[in-house]
Amino acid sequence: MIQIDLSGKLIFITGAMGAIAEHMVKRLNAAGATLVLIDVKPEHDARKTLKLWQISDQKYFYHPCDITNSSQLARVVEESFERFPGMDTVLGHAGGCGLHPFATTSESEFDRIFRFNFLAQVNLTRAVFAQWVKRKIPGHLIFTSSYVARVPHTQIPAYASAKAALENFARCMALEYASSGIRVNVISPGNVAAGSSLKVFEEDPAYREFVLRVTLGKRNSPESIADAFVFLCSPLAAEISGQILGADYGSGIGNRL
Repeated sequence: MIQIDLSGKLIFITGAMGAIAEHMVKRLNAAGATLVLIDVKPEHDARKTLKLWQISDQKYFYHPCDITNSSQLARVVEESFERFPGMDTVLGHAGGCGLHPFATTSESEFDRIFRFNFLAQVNLTRAVFAQWVKRKIPGHLIFTSSYVARVPHTQIPAYASAKAALENFARCMALEYASSGIRVNVISPGNVAAGSSLKVFEEDPAYREFVLRVTLGKRNSPESIADAFVFLCSPLAAEISGQILGADYGSGIGNRL
């Protein structure tokens, strides 16, 4: 097995207390990275969870933050760079939703889902890139998307549209900031057996039938997604930019549609 050493590396992660993020945090911590963790969960609750995950207090810093609040997010990013001026890796992982059929989803709810999954990532990019350009840091921004950005599915129009927008935005940023040495990539999981994907899979027969039809016989484990992040955070991925890494067991190719 290849051992990836991220000792001495600082990694900023949004949505850090989620079901998939748990495995990202554990894998990155095991590789030696120090983590700046961002989530809406109150700090006291987050610290209890991180203790259960066996993450040492010396290996992370936690900031409670609602990433859809652009001013709050910008302040957390600025404070993090003041503390760690050389931080060069940011994971825009926050996102997700339940089922929301278009006909029964209000305008405000559609906007909320789209803002959380796309516009908040735009605001994260704006804040982080300002720091990297000012400090002349050739940083690496990695977003979490979903195979539904390219494989249409009913009942999640705001989420799927937001992820499609995010993937195109990431490629635009990779082009626009290449001269600054900044890289942007995306990890696009399939249906992951954790979090909201697991809940919807277990509760909605139509969604479950769709997933089983388009996958190549197996759903993603959260550990496999975490491994993809460890790879992209490592020197092994130093020349990768503007790419959508489909860690999706083939779901993204539209199998058996």
